[in-house]
Amino acid sequence: MSYQVAATWDNTGRWVVTIPDIPSAITQCRRLDRIPADAAEVIEIQTGRAVDPSAIELHVHIPGDSEQIAEEARQLREHHEALRVRVEKRTNEAVMLLRRQGLSVRDVGKLTGVSYQRVSQIDKEAS
Repeated sequence: MSYQVAATWDNTGRWVVTIPDIPSAITQCRRLDRIPADAAEVIEIQTGRAVDPSAIELHVHIPGDSEQIAEEARQLREHHEALRVRVEKRTNEAVMLLRRQGLSVRDVGKLTGVSYQRVSQIDKEAS
């Protein structure tokens, strides 16, 4: 069984943590990473059932625009990482194809936008 847990920043340096399914269950935490374990402990105290912290589904709320900006930053980082992986894969493919056609590492570097040293590394890793 999983539990929905809400954490709201209260501007006093603490997260106020509530468990909507258990109205009397409330606690405070200083750090987000501690909330699942603390919430599991509160649930166990309130219900008598042991709860694994991994069963906690955390929903965070920060008053103002900060929450939206942080979410946008997280999404952009995910997009950036996906693009980085795609660029690396495509660069490796281009290096291998161009080197097989006999182009020098310097020419391949110029064409792909990476250093000739990186072209050499990719070439060696592919061999």
